Amino acid sequence: MKNSILLLVTAILISCSRNESQPQQKSIEKGLIEIGMNSEQIRNAGIKTALPEKKMIGLTIYANGKVEVPPQNKTIISAQFGGFVKSLDVLDGMEVTKGQILLTLENPELIQLQQEYLEVLVNLEFLKSEYERQQTLYDKEAGSAKNYQQSKAQFKAAMAQKSGLKAKLEMAGVSLSKLESGDLQHSVAIRAPFNGVVTKLNVSVGAYAASTDHLLEIIDIRYAHAEVIVFEKDVPLLQIGQKVRLNFATDKKEVDAHIFLIGREIGKDRTVKVHCHLEENNKKLIPGSYFKASILSGESEQLCVPSEAIVEMNGSSVIFASTGTRKGKYYFKPIPVRVLAVSDNVTAFEYERKETSTSALLVVSGAYDIMSAVLVNSEE
Repeated sequence: MKNSILLLVTAILISCSRNESQPQQKSIEKGLIEIGMNSEQIRNAGIKTALPEKKMIGLTIYANGKVEVPPQNKTIISAQFGGFVKSLDVLDGMEVTKGQILLTLENPELIQLQQEYLEVLVNLEFLKSEYERQQTLYDKEAGSAKNYQQSKAQFKAAMAQKSGLKAKLEMAGVSLSKLESGDLQHSVAIRAPFNGVVTKLNVSVGAYAASTDHLLEIIDIRYAHAEVIVFEKDVPLLQIGQKVRLNFATDKKEVDAHIFLIGREIGKDRTVKVHCHLEENNKKLIPGSYFKASILSGESEQLCVPSEAIVEMNGSSVIFASTGTRKGKYYFKPIPVRVLAVSDNVTAFEYERKETSTSALLVVSGAYDIMSAVLVNSEE
C-alpha cells in the first residue's frame, strides 16, 4: 500500500515539472479561466497593464430589429360571403393599384340575394303607391286610420329590407347599377383597397373560400419602417431624431434612418421597441427582414481602453484583468464586457457584471496572446 502511494505522488510531481514552462490555468467560476504566465512569456508577448480611463466619447448603441409595416397600412383580404374562386389575377409579391381586381368569386347565395333585392324593388313601388293612396284618403277622412297605419308600416318595412339587402350586396362587391337594370351577376370581383404589394397569398382557383378565411394580404411598403429592439438600460440614451444605421445580411450597403417613436412598454425580456423612419424609400426592403442597427447617441463619459484590449472569446467580448502574482507567475482572467463605442482605436465599454471593480489593472497590450494561451490550454 505504501509503495502505491509513493508511485502516485511521484507521478504527480513528474507531471507538474513537465508543465512548469507552459501557462497554467484553473477554473475560476461559471466557466471563467485564470491563466498564469511567467516573466519570459510576459516579455515575449509584450503584455502591458493599465487602469481604464474615463473619457468623453460618442456612444453607439448596437441592437437588432426587423422591417415592419404599420397595421393601418396593411390589410387582410377575405370573402365577405364566401364562395368558389373563379379566377385569381395576382401572385405573391406582385404590386397592385387601388381598385385592381385581385380575384373573382362565385356563390349561389349572392344570386339569391340579388333576386330578393329586385323583388323588394318591385314590391316597394306598389307599397309606396298604396301608402300614398291611404294617406290621401286618411287626410280627407275617407279612409280608416288602421289601413293607413298598416300601409305605412309595410312600406317602411320594405324600405328597411331594401337598405339591408343593398348593404350586403355592396359588401359583396355587386354593382347595384347593373343589377337594377336587370343584369344579375354570377360572379363578383374582390379589388385592392389601396396601392401595395400582395403577400401571404393563400388561395387557389376552384377552392372554396369561407368568409373567415384569410385569402391574401396587401401591404403598402411606402410606410415600411425599422423596428429596433433596444435594451431597457439603453433607453435613457435615446432621443427622437437620432440617426440610425441599418445593416442587412442581404445587402452590404448601409441604410440610414432616424428615430421617430420610442416605445413606452418594457417587454418580458427587458427590451423596448424603437421605431425608425427610413431616410429614403427603398423598394428592395422586404417587411420581416432582420437587420443589425447602430444608434448614434451623444457624447458621455465612459470607461475606455485601447481597442486591442478587448477580444472576442467564445462568442463574447472580454477584457483580461490582472489577478496578482503567485509563486513567480503573473495571473490574468477574462471578464465579460459590452462594447459601447469605438473611436480612433479607443473603445468605450462597460462590465457585464455591475459589481466588477473598476480599479483592477487591465491588459491593454498583448490580450490576443493571452487569449490564445487560454484557448490552447482549454483544449488540452
